[in-house]
Amino acid sequence: MFTEQDSARQDAAFAELKEEFSRLEQQEKAMRKAAGLPEEGQVPTDEADMTPEVRQELEEAKAKAKREGAARAAQFQNGTTANATDGATRPGGRRQGVVRI
Repeated sequence: MFTEQDSARQDAAFAELKEEFSRLEQQEKAMRKAAGLPEEGQVPTDEADMTPEVRQELEEAKAKAKREGAARAAQFQNGTTANATDGATRPGGRRQGVVRI
C-alpha cells in the first residue's frame, strides 16, 4: 500500500537526484569552458587523430564514468543513499537490518 510517507520519501529522493544532476551540469559546463568547448552538444572526435595516450585516457574515463553511473543507479535502486561525508542514511534511504521495537 502506497502511503503519504512513501510519497514523501519518493519526493525527497527525486529532489536529491535533481540537486545531483544540477551539480553535475555545472561541473560539466566548467570543464567544457576550461577545455574551450561549446557549453552544450556533442564534440566530434575522430579517434584516428588521437595519440595512443589520449585514446587510453579516453577509454579509462569512459570506463570510470560507466562504473560510477552503475554504482549510483544500484545505490538508488537499493534505496541506500548514504551521505559521503558522514555515512548517515539520508531520508528516503532504507536502513537494512534495523528492527523497530
